[in-house]
Amino acid sequence: MTGGGIGLCSAGNSSVQTGERAAARRGTRCRICTGCGACPGTASGRALPEGLHVLSCDALLGERGAIRGDSRLAVADVGTTTLAMLLYDRDGGVADRCLMLNPQYVYGADVLSRIQAAEDRTAAADMREQVQKALAQGIRRFRGKLREGETLYLVLAANTAMTYLLMGWDPAELGRAPFRASRLDGARTEIGGVPCFVFPGLSAFVGGDIAAGICASGMCGKEAVTLLLDLGTNGEMVLGNRDKRIACATAAGPAFEGGASRGVWGADMISRLAVLLREKILDRTGLLAEPYFDSGIRIGNVKVTQEAVRSVQLAKGAIAAGIQVLLHKYGIGAEDVDTVILAGGFGYYLKPEDAVEIGLLPEALLKRTLSGGNTALTGCLMAGKEILSRGDPGRLKDGLREIINGTEVVNLAMEPEFEELYPERMNFMIF
Repeated sequence: MTGGGIGLCSAGNSSVQTGERAAARRGTRCRICTGCGACPGTASGRALPEGLHVLSCDALLGERGAIRGDSRLAVADVGTTTLAMLLYDRDGGVADRCLMLNPQYVYGADVLSRIQAAEDRTAAADMREQVQKALAQGIRRFRGKLREGETLYLVLAANTAMTYLLMGWDPAELGRAPFRASRLDGARTEIGGVPCFVFPGLSAFVGGDIAAGICASGMCGKEAVTLLLDLGTNGEMVLGNRDKRIACATAAGPAFEGGASRGVWGADMISRLAVLLREKILDRTGLLAEPYFDSGIRIGNVKVTQEAVRSVQLAKGAIAAGIQVLLHKYGIGAEDVDTVILAGGFGYYLKPEDAVEIGLLPEALLKRTLSGGNTALTGCLMAGKEILSRGDPGRLKDGLREIINGTEVVNLAMEPEFEELYPERMNFMIF
């Protein structure tokens, strides 16, 4: 994939429609990460940051295995901002990909805006139709890759609100206290004439994409403790192993997806802030030194303004405080975490030393941080192989329910410790 933008059901071509071009082109990174491994060397001529190891699907799930039966497997990650779909060969390799913006963006950029818009039944029906049409477009593309006699099966993961809208369920309960979701079980549906299994979710704010990520991380089969971080518009995280898991979510805003400074990918902004901190042009409270406070400072092709700094502070403070709450509730310190998996495109280029420098990650996790790509798609691959080998998603659904029931979900808004830690973690301190 090239880094300039994405097209509808394309990888780096110029087929983005006029009304979507500006939204798709933010910075030098692909807005949608599929974990395809094609990015190193393509963004501003830079290779992957030294020391950051990227986990492939094979590394997360074990050796690549054949997909059994006469069906080809497709997987989809339906995000608030973007949609990513992959088609797999019979040997388990990626045969094709379809990447696009979520067409629901016209109803608002965030989950809450969509939930509020869905109070109008006409708008809710339109949002469902639009996302299903987008997925059907990918399915039509994938069908062109099938051999005679082959069928297609789709496994899909999404956050809870996107799942509700996709399935036509009323999402009102997700937007009001006590913010509980009554429909979290895995669902079976049909999209574009293809049978589809939809991943179950954990709570109103921790959805099926994170459940799929838990599967991909392998934490449920290990004694070693893993921290899974999926950082985007929302920041979801899961800490645990086969015996105990705790999850939470916090709003990160647009700072990690190019919103801190127009046209700059979040990992690039964090890298620039780390440089400014080391050069003492930015202090640990987040203030730019004179004469840069009013006009900002340009580092290469990135202009860092005081407003951009504050945007990152708000986002990273929430994530860092959330991590600390999970550690305390788990009863361990950061030094007891064996592996940190950064999910999604943000984590693909984030230098762990920069994340530590700005206080996003504890220093003890510096040498234990890996990039996992799109763990939601990897988890869907795992689930799809299981379904196609058994011919029925029923047993898989039961197994996923055991994983979900064994994962405690913490509401950070109800945690006094989070409220105390958040202002402190907004500072750019090394912890």
